[in-house]
Amino acid sequence: MNIESREEIRDLLKLTKELPPLQRLVVILYASMDQDDTGTVTVTGLNLAAEAGMTPQLFSRVRRELVASGWLEENPVLRIGNVRFYRLTEKANPNADAAVLQFRPTA
Repeated sequence: MNIESREEIRDLLKLTKELPPLQRLVVILYASMDQDDTGTVTVTGLNLAAEAGMTPQLFSRVRRELVASGWLEENPVLRIGNVRFYRLTEKANPNADAAVLQFRPTA
């Protein structure tokens, strides 16, 4: 999901209403960032944490929680050294079309 309108922001707020506030903030942050054609946000966690006003450690913990609960997934192909990049899953956009490329499972 990539937020392009106020209506999409409201839809995402409704969809994430059961999440704790920090998790909602991170989901909305990922949805509002530029994404590549797989939906991956190619901004580092350090920069995303700064934009959200969180410490890198707090942002990392919240992001791990979102991965564990199925809201985010790591792009297994795109890595720069130890830096990993993530995208929102279908859980954040249940009405997504099939145009988004799916990741292949890693072996």
